[in-house]
Amino acid sequence: MPTDGPAGFATLMPVWNQELTRLRQIASSEIPMLIEGESGTGKEVIARAIHEQSSRHGAFVPVNCGALPENLVESELFGYKRGAFSGAQTDHPGLVRTADAGTLFLDEIGDLPPSSQAALLRVLQEREVMPVGGTRPVEIDLRVVAATHRDLDDMVAEGSFRHDLFARLAGFRVTVPPLAERRTDIGVLIGLLHLRIFAPEHPGFDIDAARLLLRYPWPLNVRELEQALATAQVLAGIELVRAEHLPDSVRTGRPPGAPRPVVLSENDQRVRDTVVAALREHQGNVSAVARALDKDRKQIQRWIKRFGLDPGSYR
Repeated sequence: MPTDGPAGFATLMPVWNQELTRLRQIASSEIPMLIEGESGTGKEVIARAIHEQSSRHGAFVPVNCGALPENLVESELFGYKRGAFSGAQTDHPGLVRTADAGTLFLDEIGDLPPSSQAALLRVLQEREVMPVGGTRPVEIDLRVVAATHRDLDDMVAEGSFRHDLFARLAGFRVTVPPLAERRTDIGVLIGLLHLRIFAPEHPGFDIDAARLLLRYPWPLNVRELEQALATAQVLAGIELVRAEHLPDSVRTGRPPGAPRPVVLSENDQRVRDTVVAALREHQGNVSAVARALDKDRKQIQRWIKRFGLDPGSYR
């Protein structure tokens, strides 16, 4: 049986089920959280569920750090006083103070500029915020949940993300797996989303539509699945969902932006077959393939790109 997770998450995977159980336990604490995973996997859904299951009575305030203009990050986060700069005609509390007594969700925290990282660290350490143009800090009481699709460990190692801020944010870390790694959950998620998006009496999907939905790779994750079903709901209405009601990408099995199939010449097909065989034999190791075929590694990479191959899929 599938296990329900935060706000509609469900899984048949034992490992992900264990993570969801830990999330429920952490929700009632004050431990800061870092949610990692690809775009569209539902990181904000989890963050919002954590807030709803906590004892916090204030607002859940989402902030997309990547969408904040670098020159406005601090005024948007920490607020400003009237007259602090041109156009500041009234006091503005800022997003951090708006989340007082609640949860501040810092989405795409890896996109925060280094100068703003230092200012955010001070806020988290001192539990107070100084508005731009202000002279007195304002005390705050909030919980921070951060999320990113980047590898913050690598960013810390290369010096583009502060180690001390990372330590503050990563009290508890959870990685949301992409839908490509949750193939057994796709049917479960379709069922849950169908209940949410369609009318209660809706009859569901015909065999062809169901087969297409289960077969599609969903590279943009749960968000793409939800959008596909929302499209189907509009087009099908109260009727059974058929293949014609699904987005083109789902019907063709070709995700948006994917290169169109190339018709290869007879010689190119032989080269491709040779490269594929070598990739299989050497488990996707490009250097080993180059040595085996007595070719320059760059040539092998050019062929891989030309033929749309993925060495990782042969490992």
